[in-house]
Parts: sequence; structure tokens; C-alpha cells
Amino acid sequence: MFRLLAMLAAVAPAVLSVLIPGESCGWFAYTPLSETLPGPGALPTVVWTLGEWSAELLPVALALLALWLPRRFAVLGAALSAAVLVLGTLTVVIPYPTPCGPQRGEWLLLLCYAAALTACLLDRTDRRPRRPARRATGAAWTAALFIAVGLDLAATVPVSSAEDLGCYANLENTWALIQMHLFTAEAAGVWVGVAAIGAVLAPGPAALSAALVLLVPALYEPVAQLASSSAPSNCSGSLELINWSYVAAAALGVVGSLAP
Repeated sequence: MFRLLAMLAAVAPAVLSVLIPGESCGWFAYTPLSETLPGPGALPTVVWTLGEWSAELLPVALALLALWLPRRFAVLGAALSAAVLVLGTLTVVIPYPTPCGPQRGEWLLLLCYAAALTACLLDRTDRRPRRPARRATGAAWTAALFIAVGLDLAATVPVSSAEDLGCYANLENTWALIQMHLFTAEAAGVWVGVAAIGAVLAPGPAALSAALVLLVPALYEPVAQLASSSAPSNCSGSLELINWSYVAAAALGVVGSLAP
């Protein structure tokens, strides 16, 4: 139970980043005038970069520990959570200058890391047998995790034109809004968190549910295109709208969840 609580706390920052609106300071921050403003120094850049990446990779690390090193989960998980908590605290102490003003760490996120640390420490009191996952389960969910991480990294790469976005449907109204939220969730690491939760729960029906959730970003665009009276797209067919990488991640999760 405590391993699941630790994972939910580690995934919470990604979910909160989607639910809580980002900072906005107007159009002037994107004008040439903003280029003359002082940028962040080396120390804020290093601290904030390490803080962001460590927070995003914490669920992956905890999931791998749960799959392959369950006996070390409490100690290593607590150490990793403590490191992320320290880096997050440094982002509060060391502001990151932007055209919108100094950007500061969020205290709510620090509470999530502290909760993950506490849950890892409490996991030591759990006296249930701790055995590594079977090879089929561990290998399947590990592969699903790395696919989700790769898609997360790809979503954070800047694009210079619409052609770099590849094949997509030109949705409108509510369908387009949901499409935007799903892309934001991908860039924030929400689907990585879903795969990590499934890895902690595997095997079993709860892990199977997490695997099936990964079909949402995989199948949303073709389903939305059909539901919105065949919205136009720049693809040669509806099958191209399917994100086959997420389909593969979901299939691997199903295999890992149903493995004997």
C-alpha cells in the first residue's frame, strides 16, 4: 500500500501542472524587447533543470525499484525522494528570472515530494513478502515505461513549423480543447505516471486498468475525428492518426498485467 501511496505522491506534481493554470504576463514577454532583459544565470539554470528532470523521473525510478528491487524500495525510494525534495527546495530559494519576472518553486509540489518520502519510509513497516516481479511482468512494464518516457521527451522538443508536428487532425471546439489538454498531459509526464502506477500495481486487474488508460492518448484523435463529422487532417488515412507507440505501451502493460 505504501509503495502505491509513494507513487501517487510522485505523480501528483505532473497532474497538478496540468490542472493548475500556468503563469501569463501578456504579449510583451514574447516581443524582441524581452530579449534585452537579463536572463537566468548558470546557478539558477542548473538548479531548475535538475529539479525539473529529477521530479519527472522520480515515478520511473520508483516503478523500476518496485519491479526489480522491492526489498530495497523503502531505502532507495526514500533516498531518491529526499534528493528530489532538496532540489525542489532549492528552486524556492533560488528564483529563475524570466520576462514575466522571477519564477519560483511551488510549495504544493514540495508537499508531494515530502509525502513520497514519508510513504517510502513507512514502507519499511510493511511485513508482506517482497519478491521481484516475474520476468515477463517486469520486462513488459519496463518497456512500457521507457516508451512513455520517450514520448514525453519528444513532446517537450520545440517545433519550428506545423510540418514538425507530423500527422494530426484539425479538430475544433471542445474536441480541440481536449486534444490540447492531452498534449499538455503528455509533455507534463502524466502518461509516464500512469505507466509507473501500473508497474507498481502489476500484475493484476488494477494494473490492467492503468494499461488500458494508455489507449486514451493512442486513440483519441481518430475517435474524435469520426465523432466530429470527419474533421479534416493532413494524414493519408485515419490509421495514421493512431499513436501506435502508446498502443504498444498499452499492449505491453496488458501482457505484464496478465502474466501468470
